[in-house]
Order: sequence, then structure tokens, then C-alpha cells
Amino acid sequence: MSQANWDLYRVFLAVAEARSYSGAGRQLKLSHATVGRKITELEEALGTKLFVQTNDGFGLSPGGEKLKAEADEIASAVLRAGHALSDASGTPQGIVRVSTAATLAGYWLMPHMSAFTERYPQIEIEFVTDAWPASVTRREAEIVIRLYGPGEENLVGRKIARCGVAFYASREYADANGLPQQRGEWADHRLIGFAGEANDAELARWAAHVTRGAPTYLRCSSMADMVSAVRTHGGIAPLTCLQGDAHADLVRVAPEKLFSATDVWLLAHPDLTNTPAVRAVLDFIAEAAKTDRNMLLGRI
Repeated sequence: MSQANWDLYRVFLAVAEARSYSGAGRQLKLSHATVGRKITELEEALGTKLFVQTNDGFGLSPGGEKLKAEADEIASAVLRAGHALSDASGTPQGIVRVSTAATLAGYWLMPHMSAFTERYPQIEIEFVTDAWPASVTRREAEIVIRLYGPGEENLVGRKIARCGVAFYASREYADANGLPQQRGEWADHRLIGFAGEANDAELARWAAHVTRGAPTYLRCSSMADMVSAVRTHGGIAPLTCLQGDAHADLVRVAPEKLFSATDVWLLAHPDLTNTPAVRAVLDFIAEAAKTDRNMLLGRI
């Protein structure tokens, strides 16, 4: 198959997963119009309609269902071929892309990378955080670290840890305003919440439940911006304990109580789990999760 043909299949798989051109475009970093044009090109080449409009987006037509099965097989073959050279030598080497949340990459995994490089000098890890979670099927990553659940792709793996979440404020804010001790006191504080798509995430819904809908005066779509807002005394915000506990100038609301925790899943495509480079990275990350179990959970 030519690269051009694979690009069309890749876009098709993205639309099938996202059920919309805009959602697929965000994953692939393509415009809505480009996604639509590529789908039209593929439909014209195959002589069949691939999607039908439903109440919740695009669903697969009978022809689309058949193509989806074929495209998944092609994607698996491409993945296997891409790692054939490292398999031949048996020595872990090459590039392994790890899709994970920016928080897990920056606050947890980065401090381990020096030790990893010393152990596996011929493996280059590429962290993919801007389109998290990336798709292994579409060759966007070989390994995915997911929060909340394993997702819908045909991946294999396991839960390796739990990631704690709590509310944090700066010490200066706490000294000036105190911290809420009961649910009725949240309304007396400046709350920092989530904007855009992040506002529909599980963490945002949990935060709204805890604070009983207290007014939010500032919203951020980026966790990095939220950390900055808290550290500059903007108010109280929900952060992973990895983030909040990493900054000595932040304090946790009700410090002995872990408000929420979510599973951390380590996953890979079943055709790749035993390739030397991917297996080396999987084992190393699982080992790091075991070592850092309490830090990830936020036990203090």
C-alpha cells in the first residue's frame, strides 16, 4: 500500500473513532475541510458510502464496517513492519512513542528518563502529550498511558497505579483567606475550574460535585495554566497530587483526605508488546509505577 493510500485509511479510522470530522481533525491536526475532502476521496476511490449521519455523529455504513475491519488489519501490519528491524537483532533499539497526559510525563516520568537512557542507550522515547490519548491503531504511538479506563482500542495491558487528585491553594492564599473545612464554606472562596473540553472530563465533574456548584471565577483549559493560577494566589483548584505536592508553596485542602483517585493504565498494541524496544519501555514504566506508588496516589 502506498503512503498516500495509508493516509486516507488513517483519516477514515480517525473519523470512525471520533464520529465527527472535527473530532478526527483535532486528533490528526487537520482541518475539518481536509478531513472531509479525504473521506470523499476515499469513498470515490472505493465507490461506496462509508458513513451515515446519526443522532450522535457519523456511524459506519455497511461498506464502512467492512472497510474498518480491513483497515484495522492493515494498521496492525504496518505496526509490525515498523518494528521488524529491532526484532531481527533482538537488541532493544529504535524510537518508542509513549502517549500520556502532560502531567504524568512532566511530573512523574521525566525524572526517570536519565536512568532509562543509561539502561537502554539505543532506545529513544518520544512522549506524545499534545494529542493525548493518541491512537496506537493509527500509528500515533506504540504505548498509551491512560487515566480512568483502558479505552476502546484493541489494546492489551493493565492497571499499574492510582493517581490521586485533591484541591490545592497557595500558602499565601490560605494565610489570607483560610481554607474550606465544610462544603458550605466553598462559596466563600475563589474557585478555579476547567474550560472547554476539559470541563466535560471526569475530574471536572467530580470537582463540581465536591464544591456543590460554588461559583467559579476563573477557568483554564490547560493544567499548566491552572497550576500557575494557584501558585500566583488566584484561588483553589483541583490538581493531581503529582502536581500539587511537587510545589512547596502549595497546600492541600483537608490534607489527610484524598478526595479522588483514578486508575493509571499502561497499554500497547497486542502485536507490539513482545518487540524488544516496546517491551523494555513497558517494563520500565511498570517498574517506575511500583516504586512511585505512594507519590502517584498522593499519600502524605
